[in-house]
Amino acid sequence: MTAETDPRLEDRPVKVLLVCTRDPRGRMSGRKMVLRTIIESLVALGHQVTIAYFGEPEVHGAGPDTDQNTYVALPHPSLFDRLPGALRWLFVGSVSLNEALYHSRRAEAALIHLAHTSKADVVITDMLRTAQYGARLGLPWVADLDDLLSRRYANLAEGYTAQSNLLGYYQSRFGQVVLKFGARLMPSVLRREAAAAQRREIEVARLANVTTLVSTTEAAALTKASGCKVWNAPMAVPGPAELPALTGRSEGLVFVGGLDYGPNLKSVLQFDKLIYPALANVGQADLSLHVIGHTAGKSGQFSDAVILDGYVDDLDAAVQSYRAMLVPEVVPGGVKTKIIVGALNGTIVVAHRTALYGMGLQHGVDVLAWETSAELAEQLRLLRQGAYDLDAMARAARMWAQNHYSPEVLTQTWRQILGTAMSQA
Repeated sequence: MTAETDPRLEDRPVKVLLVCTRDPRGRMSGRKMVLRTIIESLVALGHQVTIAYFGEPEVHGAGPDTDQNTYVALPHPSLFDRLPGALRWLFVGSVSLNEALYHSRRAEAALIHLAHTSKADVVITDMLRTAQYGARLGLPWVADLDDLLSRRYANLAEGYTAQSNLLGYYQSRFGQVVLKFGARLMPSVLRREAAAAQRREIEVARLANVTTLVSTTEAAALTKASGCKVWNAPMAVPGPAELPALTGRSEGLVFVGGLDYGPNLKSVLQFDKLIYPALANVGQADLSLHVIGHTAGKSGQFSDAVILDGYVDDLDAAVQSYRAMLVPEVVPGGVKTKIIVGALNGTIVVAHRTALYGMGLQHGVDVLAWETSAELAEQLRLLRQGAYDLDAMARAARMWAQNHYSPEVLTQTWRQILGTAMSQA
């Protein structure tokens, strides 16, 4: 029996329990795009999805609500829930600290009850943080790991600063206490977490019926380390139906990302203090950076070279009004959604090489890549002087994005993933 012919997929809609680290509704983020892709793909295939999530409900923004979805908030892990896992991380290293932050006996009991009452056929867990629950529910299990946290923390350990963003949007008091406690011990704490996460990633890949990552490079790496196939399942990014006009666009650079996220704020400050002077040195002082995203309360921190456009309802329309998009230096790993958005909208992506890791893009073919402020300034000078075939580059980038990240492609990917998980159980 193959994944494509599993009778449980052909005879009736499958009931899926999706365990999330956050409510996938509300304000968009890169990880939420992946979660919504899973939900929307499963719904498009006719399946029913129960979404159980940690954290506060986020029901004010547009979300993937349909009659086939049910949202359930899970009990918040208490300090006493998290403490045993934190101690095991500290003294044994058998779990990652990321998992300890999401460990809760009450949440586990709630999930067991929910799996029973919803008559779930399969469970999908979100990131390494919730993989612990997939192993305990006795159902066919898809472990959607997102990124390799082990690589993220290993990279952070090599270049840790007080401004390094270790937990993303995770804002619990316990998590912040852990960071304050560990601040004096960095980067050794990061190396310990990287080692613990690596052990657990390999264990999960061997235990789960299907394991997925958003990056093809990281999926190949975990496949090799675990000896088990790891699937590539990134986010779906729709984009405009046709390539927008490439002429008549603003000469300014667009930057996509809310400034309430530490790395984004740091990147815009670096543009102001380091990149803009380099632009001025090569005669490009008229170039400004336009920031799209949450910018409330940040206007006084920048020079006139930074323009805060703020949040927009139609991201595609906003991005396609610019000729080029700036993508800053990042911790390598995963997939950078803003690059896909830029590519789909015909906006030339000018990205730091760390942001292109594992994405299969080539400098001068579908993107422009840079490492130093001086190199970036020179790339932009050449771009504005017509040294590149921007039309060909824009079309190549759009084709790449459509081939890898279209909703139709991802729906079929999830059809195969679900079929494989259930046929192997």
